[in-house]
Amino acid sequence: MNENVKIIIAIADPKLQEIIVWLLKAWGYNALTISQDAGDTLEYLKKESADLIIIDAAFQDNKGLAICKDIKNDFLIAYTPTIILIDKKQLRRDLLSIEEGVDDYLIKPPDPIDLEIRIALALRSAAHHFNANALTKLPGNKLIKKELMERISKREPFSFQYIDIDNFKAYNDKYGYMRGDDVLIETSKMISKNVKSEQNSGDFVGHIGGDDFVAITQPQNAEKIAKTIIQDFDSGIGAFYSQADRSNGYLISQDRAGKSRHIPLMSLSIAIVNNIASTFLNLLEISDIATEIKSHLKELPGSNFMVNRRFYDKGIAGRKNKRIRKEE
Repeated sequence: MNENVKIIIAIADPKLQEIIVWLLKAWGYNALTISQDAGDTLEYLKKESADLIIIDAAFQDNKGLAICKDIKNDFLIAYTPTIILIDKKQLRRDLLSIEEGVDDYLIKPPDPIDLEIRIALALRSAAHHFNANALTKLPGNKLIKKELMERISKREPFSFQYIDIDNFKAYNDKYGYMRGDDVLIETSKMISKNVKSEQNSGDFVGHIGGDDFVAITQPQNAEKIAKTIIQDFDSGIGAFYSQADRSNGYLISQDRAGKSRHIPLMSLSIAIVNNIASTFLNLLEISDIATEIKSHLKELPGSNFMVNRRFYDKGIAGRKNKRIRKEE
């Protein structure tokens, strides 16, 4: 059962790393290591999508704690449980930093029994509390709902973005679920990158499931973020299709009656609900409005977003030079 659990290890001491790898494999985990000269550790962690990270405070010239903080500030891996290995003296000196950046810690060298228990507890806690999507590692339904309810209770303005990939099922049917998973992972990265670019630590990205994502941002940034997400998606999605499908601009499929149908290439529909102080909405109202907007957007060609009653048409490749249509 543990063999499906991926644990990434970043430890400065080669001997200690060897011992921990041996222990993890003996316990049935899939263990991967990062070398001291691996370069951008954060990018490696995002690429590998681990279930748990064990990092040495002394890793890469004592950058272990800084890396842990970077992990917690990145949407793609922020909810991956992190255990820091640290010297007792450093623990006393950097206790506050540890509390802010990691989920648990162990004094080096860790006792094998303590390590095994801490790993099991961290994995169980992550599954129970964060409900992260197994594929993208983004927060799932329970945490999305919790995040929304907390923001509503604080009565602070925010924008809720409901992001849906149009024509994803047709793509999945033709190219297979593994290629479909690649599309979902890449889309999650696009969304996270563009939300994070606003450098607002309070912003949030989640994966409802399937081809549905959410982002919660500051109202003043919502439209800009939606535009850049669409731009990245439209410019990059063609790489997931064959040359023939890209040239056609559509997939050819058959309906239940055996008739051929042309299915457009994938695009995005982004429904944005601004929850401002003057017209504060509850959870059900936000959900209903976002669903209604999304249903309307999915009837339109190409990638689009709408902010409550306003609609901007970004189009797909080939329509990018046309003027943006705006309806009040």
